[in-house]
Amino acid sequence: MKRTLILALCALLLSCCTKTPQQKAEALVKDAMLKSLILPDTYQPVETKLDSAFSPYHSPEYIQAVLDLCQLGMEIDKQNSIIKRKKSSMSIWSGSYVSAFGNEQYRQAKEECEAAENTLKELTSQVQKRVDLMRMKVDEGPKFIGYMVHHRYRAQNNAGNTLLEGQYFLLDAYVAAIVCQWSEEDIELYNTFLQQMSQRAE
Repeated sequence: MKRTLILALCALLLSCCTKTPQQKAEALVKDAMLKSLILPDTYQPVETKLDSAFSPYHSPEYIQAVLDLCQLGMEIDKQNSIIKRKKSSMSIWSGSYVSAFGNEQYRQAKEECEAAENTLKELTSQVQKRVDLMRMKVDEGPKFIGYMVHHRYRAQNNAGNTLLEGQYFLLDAYVAAIVCQWSEEDIELYNTFLQQMSQRAE
């Protein structure tokens, strides 16, 4: 009888000392926020949502590849715009009746156009590398990689204004460490990209 009571008491004590995944996540996130905020004393947690994370779509490599593609896309648009403008300038300053000044303008426009075309080639190569990585992650199939946490909080900035903001965290499978962290803006951009990909595939 005593042995049974002792075992029951030990089990009760262990259950009281063991934190749930939610509690572990909240503790990890709080520690990270206190280390990163400008005014940590003003930190007020609002909400912490914990969900299972699976590759490829929650893997840091896949998410970063998508964010890189968004940035590369803007750079490609910029270079295409430069190429268009410089080709227009070249057409204006070309011809047999162009002055020395016009020849110089043509030469500069041509150089800048070629530089933009070279940059565009490099950007296109970088895009392909990200696409290849994403395909590789998809081909690996779904795999449990930990937990995704969406954390909302209030804190003051340098101006003394209290702001409601959010962060995303990827925790390992044991809820023992933070693997990666993103801003809400990054994840919103990521989700928008995935939605556009899905719509194009339909």
